[in-house]
Amino acid sequence: MSYFIDLVIVGLSLGMVYGLVAIGISLIYSGLDVVHFAHGEIYMLGAFIGLWVFNTFGLPFPLVLLASMIITGLIGVVIERVFYRPILKSGGGYTVAGMAMVICGFGMAFVLQNIAFLIWGPRSLPFPVTFGMPIEIGNLTLPSSYVWIVAAALVLMSALHLFLKKTRLGLAVRAVAGNKDIAYLMGINVPLTISVTFGVACALGAAAGVLVGPINYVHVLMGLGILIKAFAAAVIGGFGSLPGAVLGGLLVGVVESLGAGYLSGNYKDIYAFILLIVVLMIRPAGLFGILAKVKA
Repeated sequence: MSYFIDLVIVGLSLGMVYGLVAIGISLIYSGLDVVHFAHGEIYMLGAFIGLWVFNTFGLPFPLVLLASMIITGLIGVVIERVFYRPILKSGGGYTVAGMAMVICGFGMAFVLQNIAFLIWGPRSLPFPVTFGMPIEIGNLTLPSSYVWIVAAALVLMSALHLFLKKTRLGLAVRAVAGNKDIAYLMGINVPLTISVTFGVACALGAAAGVLVGPINYVHVLMGLGILIKAFAAAVIGGFGSLPGAVLGGLLVGVVESLGAGYLSGNYKDIYAFILLIVVLMIRPAGLFGILAKVKA
């Protein structure tokens, strides 16, 4: 039983990371109506920036996490304004993404990979942060690193919820996600709101990278695997749904951990997609998704 609980705890911590990245993907999809295929590289870039901040300034881990989120969020705003916005406007506005946006996303992923390669090199770099002694609850021993991941992810998700529900800017983000034309008519600065949405999404991706950094080595290709898992989590939860992204991330993390523990760790990347297929067979729109009815 203790082995099962250990696997579930590991799965929940991984699921929180998947959920943070999936929330970012869902936010960008709701704001720009496109899937951001470079979000895995944003996650990678955030991890490297966090490592640089830690090695350069020696700040405590919470401040390293915050600094990486701010820097990566600002980089995300620049990417949206300089590269994505002109393509979206030329392709028919924000409601029509087109193939050009998909190609730009793939291209941006390669650009960010190569920039990271030129700055930090091809080697995997350690993130030398210590989280303290394991936490003991009865007969259960919890690694402090996993507790940090779950706690930090919960704080960030709660902060995002309060931002979206309790602030005027958060209300504007929700309005733009619902209908950009009506948001324009209501006097909302839609381009600025989309930039904020993109920046927040990139900040969440950076947070996920910094949280994983001390557990795994930081390297240039670390964004490839996380993008696939986070995309699966977003689809399982219902693409565009933020609660669905969190639930999908948790399900993917737990299923992956249990499958690796009881079946085989060599095929742990497959378990998420088996779960994806099963969920889509039962609910094609995902757990929190809504099927759109199209008149013939």
